[in-house]
Amino acid sequence: SGHTKSCGCLQKVGKKTHGKSYHYLYHIWHNMHDRCNNPKSNRWNRYGGRGIKVCNDWGDIDTFLADMGPRPKGYSLERKNFDGNYEPNNCKWATPIEQASNKSNNVYLTANGVTDTIAGWARRTGIAGSTIRKRVSVHKWPHKKAVNTPTPLMRASLG
Repeated sequence: SGHTKSCGCLQKVGKKTHGKSYHYLYHIWHNMHDRCNNPKSNRWNRYGGRGIKVCNDWGDIDTFLADMGPRPKGYSLERKNFDGNYEPNNCKWATPIEQASNKSNNVYLTANGVTDTIAGWARRTGIAGSTIRKRVSVHKWPHKKAVNTPTPLMRASLG
């Protein structure tokens, strides 16, 4: 309607405006605050509603930018501990594969002295993740057998 003068960055933060609404990381900083502090956010239940907070220092976008540094292309903001807060020692820029490996619904398997997600084991072994998941959850195979037993197609190609 033409009544809005800004995205909100012109509102005073303390006694000054941040003026960073056009910074390429502004949306990441803003969305982090929104999902942790705004009960109307569609992601509130997974963040603020679970008690996830943004550290006080990151109320200032300049501090966030200084702590995180530039974002590598294709990376996104990740909390190392998905139950932890947004703060310098718990956040990093992560690849999509790293992000997918740090979800609350992942299933971890330990075999051969290694613990990894089902997707990680699929990448390591070439066995489809759905096959590994079925072996463990439906057929109740031990983890070692589930990730070390080649599929019939794999055996045929080997022999």
